[in-house]
Amino acid sequence: MKIAFITFEYPPFIIGGGAGIYAQKITRELVNLGHEVVVFTPQVIAQKHCASIAKNMQIRGVRVHHGLPFKALQFWIKLPGEIEKAEREYGKFDILHFNGISYWFFKKRIYPAPHIITIHHLVVDAIRNNNLGLISRVRDISGENSLFIPSIEKRCLHSADKIIAVSNFTKEQIIKNYKINPSKIEVVYNGIDLDGYTFPQEDLRETRKQLNLPEKPVILFVGRVDDPRKGLDLLLRAFKKVLERVEAILLVVGKGDQTEVRKLANSLGISRNVIFAGFIDDATLKKCYALCDIYVCSSRLEGFGLTVLEAMIAGKLVVATNVGAIPEIVKNGENGILVGLGDVDGMSKAICTFLHNEKLVGNIFGKNINYIEERFSWTKSAKEIERLYMQLAGGV
Repeated sequence: MKIAFITFEYPPFIIGGGAGIYAQKITRELVNLGHEVVVFTPQVIAQKHCASIAKNMQIRGVRVHHGLPFKALQFWIKLPGEIEKAEREYGKFDILHFNGISYWFFKKRIYPAPHIITIHHLVVDAIRNNNLGLISRVRDISGENSLFIPSIEKRCLHSADKIIAVSNFTKEQIIKNYKINPSKIEVVYNGIDLDGYTFPQEDLRETRKQLNLPEKPVILFVGRVDDPRKGLDLLLRAFKKVLERVEAILLVVGKGDQTEVRKLANSLGISRNVIFAGFIDDATLKKCYALCDIYVCSSRLEGFGLTVLEAMIAGKLVVATNVGAIPEIVKNGENGILVGLGDVDGMSKAICTFLHNEKLVGNIFGKNINYIEERFSWTKSAKEIERLYMQLAGGV
């Protein structure tokens, strides 16, 4: 099949994390299954206007002006014309796959082929979760918290022929918020690359040296540091209580403005034990998973929870908030510990439980690797999406 994959995020440009990684991994696997894929993404992201990065795969940059605002709107306006140009080069597309709100449907159909959209989380959920006032939302006119985004999201969902939700939680929220017929929505979990998370001790010692990590237990956080949804402020407060019982290091990995979280760490008196690594490359990130003792997902909202999978496949213990789709991955007491949202005491106790209970650590270590290998892979996800493509195209 010929697939047009439309995404606002694609490596090397990733805003939030999950959607960009999804775009890269799913398109790769669809090509491996024998399909032809053309990725449409803003040229501010793409390296070239049209670049071949693998057999049967093209990255096609849609021109946007760097100096003008509303890059998403520029992208949406120009996208239909770019798809028509690509059709003349590659032939007719069988499927248009939108990765999140990657197009505002000015008209219900911009191309004759079936339209399918992947939803990672609803922006209406994020807006409620961030609890922003009217003025803040007006100022964020081109961002996720904009006053206009819920209307765009609603139109996208109602216009698509099929919706992929990355979790049962996301599916339930789509039905609840937008009254979509459940039969129109399919749950296809994200996957994870199952290898590349084990390293020689020498490599891990070198990574510790590069990140200035002392020989103490390491608690890892991965996520955008200035995104309230990721709950880093909750973890910092919990970590203060951890330090009252054990000497440890909190390693914070992720993009974003560190000003506010650094201020919070200073005010809590824990800054000497917190290392802000900022953005790091994928290989170094995997080494961070490998060398840490505990991974903490302190999110206030998660449509899926990709970092939790990454920690588990590295065999790591997970402490996570019991929100969104996280309980679909972490089974409390079996392969991790879930704590209530905002329960700082519970989070600190869970971390200390893992740090002080070697038997519990040993029981969960291998269980997590086996659990992820059996249930989550990008190949499995791509095959389920392929099945949906065939149904929409009339092949089944």
